[in-house]
Amino acid sequence: MGHPDKALLIELMDFPRQKILQGMELAYCPHAGFFNPVDEQCIYCHQGMECVWMNHNDKLVALEQKDYQALKQQLLIALDYIDSSLTPHHLSRRNCECDNCVWMRKVSKVLALETV
Repeated sequence: MGHPDKALLIELMDFPRQKILQGMELAYCPHAGFFNPVDEQCIYCHQGMECVWMNHNDKLVALEQKDYQALKQQLLIALDYIDSSLTPHHLSRRNCECDNCVWMRKVSKVLALETV
């Protein structure tokens, strides 16, 4: 079973990074978006998932050192995040050409390559 190039998976992380950061409210975050697993504010924060994901996939993290499965898992989480951010009245995802839908189709296509 062949895998897509890890570099392609890493490149695909740029879009959700940008979207997640845009959606985060960091003005009152005591850790500036760096998740602290022992701080109660972080544990009960409504942005916990976003902070955890960013802390594992930020540009400062050496994604090249992660194995394929770890990158794939993080990309699947990002795919779910982007998909859940679309409104129920969003255009058909198959025909839509917005940035979100184009990225989601690209990720789905890349990850489908591994079954070939």
